[in-house]
Amino acid sequence: MVKFFFVKYLAFLVGCTLCFVLHAQFAVPVVLAASVTGLLGSFIPLTQAFGSHPRGAVYAGSFAGMCSAELITGYWQLGLLAFIGASLYALTLNMFTGFGGKLGGVAFVSVALFMLTREGLW
Repeated sequence: MVKFFFVKYLAFLVGCTLCFVLHAQFAVPVVLAASVTGLLGSFIPLTQAFGSHPRGAVYAGSFAGMCSAELITGYWQLGLLAFIGASLYALTLNMFTGFGGKLGGVAFVSVALFMLTREGLW
């Protein structure tokens, strides 16, 4: 279970960071940055142990990475956001099966929880 979460965390972090860097550092439009990140994540090979979950975590991370650079001021905050998102992704693994919007919902709730913790930290 720890290895499963670690892979999810890394995939979510890669998606979140790539999307954020594309739009914050290289001025790529945010929707295009998320699309490119999702496209690159689709090339992750499927494995017997993890299935398509790393691909989904990259895509959910790209949604979370669409945050404004005014909200995320450091890369450690992206790591915290990815931890929250990967935790939610792992906790809701068997929930909402067959319903659309799960990845976007996970990303939205992770950003909302991140903002709540951020306000509590300052």
